[in-house]
Amino acid sequence: MLLNKYFEGKFEVIQKCSSVDEAVPLIQGEEPDLVFLDIQMPRQSGFALLELFENRSFDVIFTTAHKDYAIEAFKHRAFDYLLKPIDIREFQKTLLRYINFKEEENSIFAQGRRLAVSAFSIDGGLEFIRHDEVIYCMSDKNYTRLFVSTGEEPLFVSKPLSYIGRKLSKERFVRIHQSYLVNITKIKRYDRGTGLLIMHNGHEIPVSTRRKSELQKFA
Repeated sequence: MLLNKYFEGKFEVIQKCSSVDEAVPLIQGEEPDLVFLDIQMPRQSGFALLELFENRSFDVIFTTAHKDYAIEAFKHRAFDYLLKPIDIREFQKTLLRYINFKEEENSIFAQGRRLAVSAFSIDGGLEFIRHDEVIYCMSDKNYTRLFVSTGEEPLFVSKPLSYIGRKLSKERFVRIHQSYLVNITKIKRYDRGTGLLIMHNGHEIPVSTRRKSELQKFA
């Protein structure tokens, strides 16, 4: 109601859930940008929900009556923490800050995306990389290792693989395995015996069962 009243047209409310069990498949299917999350819910907590998403790509604003969990919430990379009953001014300030955050994120690199160039957060700054330089990406918990043709060592990016996948060209990159995103133009060979992809840099990538059947159709 508050979103519709104060930010009409800015947000699309996908669904409301009353438990972790109800929310998990919905989040997996809809891939929301933002989740408003309570702490104490039936059977499992809001923190338990976040721990189920190791490679989380959505932002979280906690909305709870429990003020004692704020530190724990920010350890879980919360965008903000709103106490119930919701203070209207605090709510507006938080949502305006989130809108500005997303607009800045989108506008700064809009031209780069059109040119298939993305900036990735690394230790100490940003690394600008052309999409065609990326050979493959490997999930490393809440981080991602980018293997690029211009360097021997991978780039350690402080974002999950699902986030990286959103930034890279969908025409060029394929999630070949839960932990790997590959540039299809950098695939050298598929070995049926081992079920591995051999990339242009010689690295071997495991392939999920579903993707193996798709690869067979290329022959």
